[in-house]
Order: sequence, then structure tokens, then C-alpha cells
Amino acid sequence: MKELKHTIDLENYIVNDLKTDEDIKLYLNTSLKDYIEDGDFNSFYRALEIAIKSRNSISGFAKKIGMSRTHLYSLFKNEKEPKFSTIVKIFHELGYELEIA
Repeated sequence: MKELKHTIDLENYIVNDLKTDEDIKLYLNTSLKDYIEDGDFNSFYRALEIAIKSRNSISGFAKKIGMSRTHLYSLFKNEKEPKFSTIVKIFHELGYELEIA
């Protein structure tokens, strides 16, 4: 297979594009709606990882929520099933709340 010379790293592109709280909020809301429609939790959790990286390092964020970097990465890699309380902590630290609308 031929290697493409003119490609971008999509994750880095998205991380760099999420500049404001409103950008991140829209991105996470869209990802959550997609999850509700297709049930693909991995994509939703990947969106959380990207949102975190747009604001902070994974290590720094993990410390803020009282979790090891390794544990947080294992959740993002789908090696462990996240608890709902972990998702709530992540949203809270990002400055968002979960609510029923």
C-alpha cells in the first residue's frame, strides 16, 4: 500500500480546532447524540479524550479527577468499562453537567 504524503492527523486537527468552551460543548453534545443513535460508546469516549486533550494533558486531567493516567488511558483504549461516576467526574472537570432535557 502506498503511503500518503499529504495527510493530517485527524485527532490533532480536532484537538487544535476545539478552542472555546462552546466548541467543546458542541462537539461533546454531537458525540453524545451519535452515541444515543448508534450505541457506539467507544466513539463517545474517544470524543471525551479529545475534549480533554484540547484543554489539558491526560496526566494533568487524571490527577484533577483523582485517577491515574494509566487508568484513564485504559478507559480510552476500551480496555476497561468506565463507571458512570467516572463519566460524571470527567464532565464536571471539563465544566459541564449532565442533565435530562
